[in-house]
Amino acid sequence: MALMESIKETYRKVELFFGNVKFAVVIILIFATFLAYGTFMESYHGTEYANRLIYKSIPFMIVQFMMFLSIVFAALIRLPPKKHLYGFYTIHSGLITLFLGSFITYEAGVDGSLTLVPNLPNREIQLNEDELKIGFPARKKDATLELPFSAGEVNLDMDYENIHIREFFPFAADELSWTPVKIEGQGATSARYRLFNKNFGEFITLSLHPKADFNNTTTLGLLNVHYMPKGLQKCFASTNPEGLIVWNGEDNGCMAPGSDDIKKFKGVAGRERIELIYDGQKIAFLPEMSPLPLDDSMELNEKSPFRIFSKKLFEKSPHLFVFGEGAAWFDKNTGKWESREIKKNEELDLPWMGFKLKLLDFRADAYPTMTPKLVKPVQEQGQTTYGNMKAVRVEIDGESFWVRSTEPVAFNKNDERITFQIAKKVKTLKYELVLDQFKMDTDPGTQTPASFESFVTLFKGTEGSEKHHIFMNNPLKHQDFTFYQASYFPTEQGPNGSILSVNYDPGRFWKYLGSLMLVLGSMWHYYLRRKHMKKPGVS
Repeated sequence: MALMESIKETYRKVELFFGNVKFAVVIILIFATFLAYGTFMESYHGTEYANRLIYKSIPFMIVQFMMFLSIVFAALIRLPPKKHLYGFYTIHSGLITLFLGSFITYEAGVDGSLTLVPNLPNREIQLNEDELKIGFPARKKDATLELPFSAGEVNLDMDYENIHIREFFPFAADELSWTPVKIEGQGATSARYRLFNKNFGEFITLSLHPKADFNNTTTLGLLNVHYMPKGLQKCFASTNPEGLIVWNGEDNGCMAPGSDDIKKFKGVAGRERIELIYDGQKIAFLPEMSPLPLDDSMELNEKSPFRIFSKKLFEKSPHLFVFGEGAAWFDKNTGKWESREIKKNEELDLPWMGFKLKLLDFRADAYPTMTPKLVKPVQEQGQTTYGNMKAVRVEIDGESFWVRSTEPVAFNKNDERITFQIAKKVKTLKYELVLDQFKMDTDPGTQTPASFESFVTLFKGTEGSEKHHIFMNNPLKHQDFTFYQASYFPTEQGPNGSILSVNYDPGRFWKYLGSLMLVLGSMWHYYLRRKHMKKPGVS
């Protein structure tokens, strides 16, 4: 008996605490703060970031649950029913119904997107949840690991068949970083430059290291930039009538043979064959056919470290050769090749359109890579322009690498190929949609999109097909799913593709019912309250 009384007393305290008006006000203020902060985050960083950080976070769920308890107990402490509070009970029942409808949608609803390429059918909805797919093609085996729905870095610490899955970045961007090398070598150097004039500026990273994420060549408009080993600079600086450079790939040495150093013969198919002596070695080339030397059988020798090329090939258009702390180019004004040294943070004048070259970094102890960094996404005009990449760090046999959502990665372990890919969860529909035409209108006098429209065909299998027109405030509804016009994207074929937002809301009826009860309850409560207040002796 004492136990029952204790339980009743505890329940009464809980009921009074959660049903208290002050508690309700505090919870409502916290709820409103979350909503305001979420709206701010959504406007600057996008809907997905706001969902992960605020709307679908555990703290916000707890606040909503507390509000639910407050509503329930606020009604319970006013029992048994009183006639003048029937409207009040209806309002609170409507709020409870709204919460239940929202919970049903949260648990069983679908919120994703459908990408439509012109004239290609699609039935796969990409959900707003991420997965790491691991494939073993030789064994025809696949594994799928769910990635957490988080706004910040998550230390996964998961293992699968000696594969260690480490950090997960839900919003990431590639940034330049330098990876140390165990053995320094002149032939594997890397450098970072800034090429600029009064109207233009560009950062250039170039590398000779095989593991670098940057090549040794790049193109900026009409200018071609080539990064070469330091040992070749002297050959570019030399003046010789033949304009040839022979390069030894083993030690990155070179020679610029003159006419007296070369013997010329008539070669294959009338092509000129030349012979020269390099460090006491006799070497033969067909320079008009290939940079590779010839072996004793007069066949191209791909295993040889020697290569030959002509500087004359680079005299007709702008070419800049950089060697770390040096540069060379052909100056059409003087008709000569120029060679200059450049130190870190120095500026070098170039002969094209007032351009200057500035050396920012030169490394032989490290090579440049693009490494994912955790960032806050940036949204502009409804599109995420920065930080829309997801990344997972994976370790296999002590070797670490990143898997990005932008492209799959393959890793070879003990002659077995393992593939990794970050992808969205997929829900397959029982029917297909085909984009027949995408139409976009722009604001007058600008290229700013004003509206999007999609003309689609809905294929329902044996039930035939239907034509639909989807645009703002005119979605397509079929079998509990609603398709809204969301965005577009350019395709390689030319016409734009369409992105439809897909929604399935199983709690919609209960949310509508709860909203109706709120309206009716408010009217009822106002009417009964006024009637109650008019009674004699009631104040």
